[in-house]
Amino acid sequence: MADNKVGEHTFGERLFAVVFVFILIPIFLYFIFFSGGEHSTKPYTPDEVDLNIQAQEFVRQALKSPSTAEFPALPSQTSTDGNGLYRVVSYVDSQNSFGGMIRSNWAVDMKLVGEKWILEKIAIDNKIIYDAEVSNTK
Repeated sequence: MADNKVGEHTFGERLFAVVFVFILIPIFLYFIFFSGGEHSTKPYTPDEVDLNIQAQEFVRQALKSPSTAEFPALPSQTSTDGNGLYRVVSYVDSQNSFGGMIRSNWAVDMKLVGEKWILEKIAIDNKIIYDAEVSNTK
């Protein structure tokens, strides 16, 4: 066995200390202070799933029997005009007034203002249910 005196360290111990102090600690500090996380200035951009969930909520509000609504996992189409207006197109299976299940195609135009979604237009089976432009001019 090596006979180490108190206070003397092997080459491996010294190498570990140097690596730890000069490499691992700075990396750790970088991730704590500069990783972006909650302090990111990049604006929130909703993804297809977020858009679909919000559009489904608007559609539910327009249905005769919202509790029976069955939506596909993903919408048929999502798009944006690049200025904050989003369009989601899909379908829903739900009960009509007579209790029969029917499939209805729908399209929702909406925008995100701050943290709140604003409905601009909703059409179900090509019938406009709500249009903010028409509602605001009356």
